Amino acid sequence: MTLTAAPRRVRLLPALTLVPLLRWTVAVHSVPDDLPWRAACPCGQPLWTNAIRPSGRCTACGHRIGPPPYTVEAAAAVAAVALVLSGRTGWALAAFAWWAAGMIVLVFVDLAVMRLPHRITASTTAGFLGLLAATGDPRAWTRAIAAGLVLAAFFAILAVVSRGQLGWGDVTLAVPVAAALGWHSWTAVYAGTLLGLAAAALTAITLRRAGRLAAGMHLPLGPFLIIAAATVVVWP
Repeated sequence: MTLTAAPRRVRLLPALTLVPLLRWTVAVHSVPDDLPWRAACPCGQPLWTNAIRPSGRCTACGHRIGPPPYTVEAAAAVAAVALVLSGRTGWALAAFAWWAAGMIVLVFVDLAVMRLPHRITASTTAGFLGLLAATGDPRAWTRAIAAGLVLAAFFAILAVVSRGQLGWGDVTLAVPVAAALGWHSWTAVYAGTLLGLAAAALTAITLRRAGRLAAGMHLPLGPFLIIAAATVVVWP
């Protein structure tokens, strides 16, 4: 083992300790928008003692109340490796780690119930921008905020024009997604946005032609935007 490999492995340990919290957060928010946040398993067992297990199943009734087994663990591991390999340090590393944690939660909730909880989006955005402010790079920080506002305004126009095909959760998600891209450059904002929209459109067309997506049904856009943004952010 090299001297540089050991510190990198040490940096991965905090990500592993956060996985139970991420699983619990996903389970709490994976409910339709007309229902209150989940506080317990349908059988009455406490959510915290069951949702944090890698299987996501209740120990009492066997009902799955969390994401599929080991999917959150895999997502957290990939995010941790990407952060380590990105070479970021200090406040920038902390900011993007916070961003990655929030995005993982939003991806799994959107996939489960096509919902992007505003309080997760807002806390992710506030923490991300707050930590970036401590880096001492006001130019990049201002660009990140401007990018978030511009993309959110663009998505708001699309939400009105599309008459519900683009949700307001996607509009609010545009802020942290574009902010992460804008921290790097405006080119990254354009590339990440276009990549996410194109991937979503191509996937929808493919699934419809294969008969796996009925007419009138829509895919959650959030995961495509988040994965595209993460790809552009970590791309060398």
